[in-house]
Amino acid sequence: MATRSPRFKPSHRGAHPSIAEKLAAKARAREETGENVLYLQVGQPSTGAPAGVIDAVNRAGARSPMGYSGAAGMPELQERLSRQYRDLYGAEVDPARIVITFGASGAMLLAIIGCFDVGQRVALPQPFYYGYRHAIATLGVECVLFETSMENDLQPTIADLEAIEGEIDGLIVASPGNPTGSMVSPARLKELSEYCEKRGIRFISDEIYHGIVFDDEKPQATAASYSDEAIVVNSFSKYYSMAGWRLGWMVVPDYLVEPVSSLAHNLYLCPPAPAQIGALHAIDCREELDQHVERYRRNRDIMLKGLPPVGFDRFTSPHGAFYLYCHVEHLHKDSVEFCVDMLENANVLAAPGSDFCPTSGQHYVRFSYAGATDQVEEAVHRIARWRG
Repeated sequence: MATRSPRFKPSHRGAHPSIAEKLAAKARAREETGENVLYLQVGQPSTGAPAGVIDAVNRAGARSPMGYSGAAGMPELQERLSRQYRDLYGAEVDPARIVITFGASGAMLLAIIGCFDVGQRVALPQPFYYGYRHAIATLGVECVLFETSMENDLQPTIADLEAIEGEIDGLIVASPGNPTGSMVSPARLKELSEYCEKRGIRFISDEIYHGIVFDDEKPQATAASYSDEAIVVNSFSKYYSMAGWRLGWMVVPDYLVEPVSSLAHNLYLCPPAPAQIGALHAIDCREELDQHVERYRRNRDIMLKGLPPVGFDRFTSPHGAFYLYCHVEHLHKDSVEFCVDMLENANVLAAPGSDFCPTSGQHYVRFSYAGATDQVEEAVHRIARWRG
C-alpha cells in the first residue's frame, strides 16, 4: 500500500469530541465485563414516539411514496404548528414563517448561517449545550462566552449582556436550559428579546424543552410573543419523544423565510417526510405525552430528595427539561475525575460539566432523569451508598 500523503488529513473544524461520549465508551467497556451501568448522562427520553405515530406513517407509506416535501416542510404541519402557538401561548404566528427542519440542530445551523456573516459575534451564556459552541465556530462566526450567576439560575440577565466586552451581533438563550433545567421567566424573556431588538442584536430563543415544565412558578413563554425579529428554535425530540426522527422547526421573520428555505434546500434538500407525517400526528397526543412529563417530575423529585443528603445540595432550580446540574467542587476538584469515580464505584454515569462550560464546568455534574423511574431510584440508591 502506498504511503499516504501528508496532505491527506481530516479538517478540524468542529471536530471536538464530547467528554461525556468518551466516558460512555468507558461505561460500555465496563458492561462488557458484566457490570450493570445506569446511564444518567444522556439527554433523551427513554420512551418512543406516541402510540399511533408509527401506524400513521405506515398508512401514509401504503398510499404515497413519501417523497420530497418543500424545503420549508409540509404546509399542513406548518399550519398545525401555527395553531399550536395560538393555543398554547396566544401568539399569532403566520404558518409561512415556520420552517420545518432537520432536527433542532439543523434549525440552529440555518439560523447561524442565515443571519451572521463570517467574523460576526454571537453571545452564548455559560453553561450551554456544548454542540452550539463548536458549530458556531465551525461556521466562521465568533462564539462569545459570558458568565451567568447561580443567583439567577445560570440564566442571562441584561446586566450580564452589558458586561460583555465589545459589541455582539447575536444572542442564544435556552429556556428550559440544558444542562441546567432552569427557566427564564416570561417577564425576563420579554425584556431580553426587546433589549436585543432595540440594539440590533439577533435574538435566538432555544425552546426545544418546551412542554417539559413542572410548575407555575416559572411558566414557559415563547419569544415569538414578544418580537417578530426573534428566531425561535424547537424540536420534536424532547417533549414529543421523537429524538431519532430528527425533526425540528424554527420561527423566523417574514423576510428570512425565502433565504432560510433556500439554505435548507441547498444543505439537505428537505426535512424527512416520514418524520413530518409522524409529527403531525404526535402534536395531538398531549394527554399521552403529558404522562411522560409527570414521570420526569417524579424522577426529579426522587433526585431532589435523595441527592442533597449525600452532598449534591447545590444546584440550579430544575423547573423544566430533565436535568439536575449540581455544583460538586466541595466533593471533588475536577468533575471529569468525579464522574469516573462515580462510574467505577457506583456504576452510575453522569455528564461532567466541563462539556458545558470551559471556565467553571469542572465544578459541576449534570444528571439526566429522562429514564425509567426504577432506574433513577436505583441510581440514587447506588450514589447514596457510594457517598455514604
